[in-house]
Amino acid sequence: MKALIFHPALAPYRVDFFNSLNDYYDAVFYFCLKNVSDQKFDQEVLKANCNFECNYISKGFEFLGRSLRFGVLSVIKKEKPEIIFCAEYGQVTLITLLYCKLIKPSIKIYILSDDSIDNSKSRKGLRALLRSYISKRLDGVIFTSKEVSNWYKHNISNSTKTLDFPVIHSENSLLKIYNESIKFSNKNIDHYNLLGKKCILFVGRLVEVKNLFFLIKCFSNLKDKNCNLIIVGEGPLKSKLISYLKELDVHNDVILVGREEGKQLYSWYLCSQLFVLPSIHEPFGAVVNEALLAGCFVLCSKLAGASSLINEDNGLLFDPFNEIEFTNKLKNEIAKISPLRHHVKKLKNNRMPFSFQEKMTNLLNNL
Repeated sequence: MKALIFHPALAPYRVDFFNSLNDYYDAVFYFCLKNVSDQKFDQEVLKANCNFECNYISKGFEFLGRSLRFGVLSVIKKEKPEIIFCAEYGQVTLITLLYCKLIKPSIKIYILSDDSIDNSKSRKGLRALLRSYISKRLDGVIFTSKEVSNWYKHNISNSTKTLDFPVIHSENSLLKIYNESIKFSNKNIDHYNLLGKKCILFVGRLVEVKNLFFLIKCFSNLKDKNCNLIIVGEGPLKSKLISYLKELDVHNDVILVGREEGKQLYSWYLCSQLFVLPSIHEPFGAVVNEALLAGCFVLCSKLAGASSLINEDNGLLFDPFNEIEFTNKLKNEIAKISPLRHHVKKLKNNRMPFSFQEKMTNLLNNL
């Protein structure tokens, strides 16, 4: 079957999913942007891991943070797909839907929605109207979890076909990269003197929704000089965070690494025992999947879509506005783990509750 995939931009956490679509279909991919708007990934490295060619809809403009593109209809006419996958409920999806329903009703249309339940509930105004109009007229919506699918059926439309596929990597491809990252992890250990330390890791942009002041405040409540909080990322809050670390007198215990990518990024998961995602707004949070595959125990905000990956064996959920609750959970988990005694020699056990292939096979069988 000929498949056409429209997507905003190529990101590392979608490469394995797109590769699988390309293996299953005669697929062609069109991206609206040359890079993710708030993250500048090394696109040449990403493309080297793709089994498909990246095409771009270059005509258009950006308006109020939205990408508006011309040429969607010409792409559909040129490629003659039997099935189309779009992302979210924006302009490209709306044009695709109207054209196919009016002119080419035989073409199936599915969209990928990264909404968490919290995001789903908070949609209001025009965004909510667009979701309701578009999603009820599609062949189906692919959500990131069964929980979101069930919420949609009870609150938006019981007639729309819903499927679920989380924003995750293939364990086969990422574990291979983790093995290649061990040497970088050991360099981290030596450079930052991490032997004898318990390491708590955060990976993400330094922006308000990531709730980093909350994380740092709760970390300071531990008053444990045997712990390091490692923050990997860049963003506009960096200077304020540095000042806050000094104000709380934890500047010697918190390591601001800066932005990392590829093996240098993944190496941090290998020398950390505990991973934290404290976001107050997070459609999914692919970093949780990366942490679980690396064998980290995860403390995850209950507002993040990736909370669906957490169970009693691999992590805990918490309210990202409740300092006392999170501090207590952090203290309890820190007490359970041992400090780094030696350099990384092998990977920790994978903590994901299911496999990429299991989810992918189920999705493709139900499209």
